[in-house]
Amino acid sequence: MYFKQMPKIKYPWEDKNGKFHGAVVPDIFRRVQLDKFFKNRTLLVEIFLDDKDTPESVAHDYYGSVNYHWIVLLSNDIIDVNREWPLSTEALGNYVKDKYGADNSSDVHHYVDSTHEELIVDWDAAKLASGTIKAITNYDYESERNDKKRQIFLLNKRYVKDLVSQYKKLVK
Repeated sequence: MYFKQMPKIKYPWEDKNGKFHGAVVPDIFRRVQLDKFFKNRTLLVEIFLDDKDTPESVAHDYYGSVNYHWIVLLSNDIIDVNREWPLSTEALGNYVKDKYGADNSSDVHHYVDSTHEELIVDWDAAKLASGTIKAITNYDYESERNDKKRQIFLLNKRYVKDLVSQYKKLVK
């Protein structure tokens, strides 16, 4: 539905023989502002994603149609699903291996104050031994970042028709 509503443009392209062709495609550079729906927190519903949730499965479960996956993404300012949607446990493990190396997931990423874990501190053997600071591994760091992505907001079901109607008007 999202791309079907966009105006069409003729996109020229050249084949390997130097011949020019034209294809009619959606104008994906067309952008519209739908802030009134997503800036007002009272119109949104908070949910927490499970390990296997996708934008399509969330749209199906909440809105009754996978075709509203774009509303799930717009509600959360998600442009790149591969980077901004939470990874499954298996995918997270693979990501950590790729990013840090196969045997480095349990290496220390950084140290934090034991009482204020958001406070990153320098390594100190005495403080580490006394428990004043603690080590955060590469896997724990990436897992915490991934878990923060699990809280998302969805446009309340009763406003979907209004959103779709306004989107259709604005994108033309």
